[in-house]
Amino acid sequence: MFVSENEMSLKFEKYVRENFGNAYMKEVSGLFGRPDFLFYSKKNEKNLIISFELKLHNWKRALIQAFRYKSFSNTAYVVLPEMTMEKAESNLELFKNYNIGLATFTEDNNFLIKYIPTSTTPYSDNLTQKLNTVIKKKRGKAKNMDILILEENP
Repeated sequence: MFVSENEMSLKFEKYVRENFGNAYMKEVSGLFGRPDFLFYSKKNEKNLIISFELKLHNWKRALIQAFRYKSFSNTAYVVLPEMTMEKAESNLELFKNYNIGLATFTEDNNFLIKYIPTSTTPYSDNLTQKLNTVIKKKRGKAKNMDILILEENP
């Protein structure tokens, strides 16, 4: 069991670097909310942006926060430890209705996706443009991000 969100975040960050590359930012401020992690992939002159909200207990609050992140992200996820997952998973329809991904992350570094959302266009052009300006200056390389999204229907 994670003792704190900070402990969970540190282990998740290590997992992220090993499995998805170094194309991420942590605790990004100045947007509509502050995602714990924001992944980006520079793709065809467009950035694919995936936000993650980690919570130990309050999955409902995490869902609300993740929904806000869709104003500047193509995809948003709630990441919970195993002990909280049962409650959230029993409400999986809410995650599906709001197109928010749901995943669990364990102390022994197991990351299991329970629901993969469809990638969509962010709600706010201004926030997306602001974020893209920051990403343009970054040199991170993403890998394996395709397992985190379903492509948007044309």
